[in-house]
Amino acid sequence: MQCGKSNGREECREVWLVDGQAMTSYLEKEFDWLGLRLCGRIRRSRKPIRATEWEEQKTHTWLSSLSVERVTAKQIAQALRDHWTVENGIFRVRDVSYDEDRLHGRKIARSLSSFRDVAINIIRHEGYPFVPDGWRDIASHPGLGLDLLRHIRLIL
Repeated sequence: MQCGKSNGREECREVWLVDGQAMTSYLEKEFDWLGLRLCGRIRRSRKPIRATEWEEQKTHTWLSSLSVERVTAKQIAQALRDHWTVENGIFRVRDVSYDEDRLHGRKIARSLSSFRDVAINIIRHEGYPFVPDGWRDIASHPGLGLDLLRHIRLIL
């Protein structure tokens, strides 16, 4: 079990590992999925730091091609946790900061998304921890924004 505190809440994650060899032939035959070796479940529990009871519990099942002998429950828990780095670092920024789900522009969505990616990369390259902070700072120094655009090949 891994527990941690941040953002005003405590979260604990419990991981169970099961050798997936018993399911291998079924998954290969039914779904054409080769190489299943490991199955597992993770239960995440959350509560506000000062609360006495868990407010939220979610359980998810996952499958992997890693072998049981090569990985530990602690490594799997960390890998599952690291997965959310992508979600929180890219997709959540695009969704929350850029309101991309609401402002998607039917015919130009890919182009708009590419411009947003460039803006996020520039802001992150400049060391801003939060995208809105980068917007405000760059917007208050127009020369800085233009200079960053001139050197875009160095950033991407």
